[in-house]
Amino acid sequence: MVERCPRCEYKFEREEGFFLGAYVVNLGITQLAVVAYIGLSIVLTLPDPPLLPLAIGGGVVATLTPLIAYPFSKTFWTAIDLVMHPAHLRD
Repeated sequence: MVERCPRCEYKFEREEGFFLGAYVVNLGITQLAVVAYIGLSIVLTLPDPPLLPLAIGGGVVATLTPLIAYPFSKTFWTAIDLVMHPAHLRD
C-alpha cells in the first residue's frame, strides 16, 4: 500500500497501530460470513445437516474471507478515520 493518496496526499497510516481498526472490521466481516454460511447451510440441509462437511466449509470460509476482505477493511477503516478526523487530510 502506498504511503499517501496520489490524488489528495492523505497519509494512510496515521500512527503506529493505526490499522488495528481494520483488523477489527475484518474480524467482524469474517464472523458474519461464517455465521451466514453455517446458518444457511443448516437451513438448506434440514432435517439432517451433515456436520463434518459444514465444519470443513466453515473453516474454508473462515480462512478465505479475511484474505479477500482485508484490503476492503483497510479502505473502510481509513474512510471512518477520515470522517472522524477531517483535519488530518492536511498533514
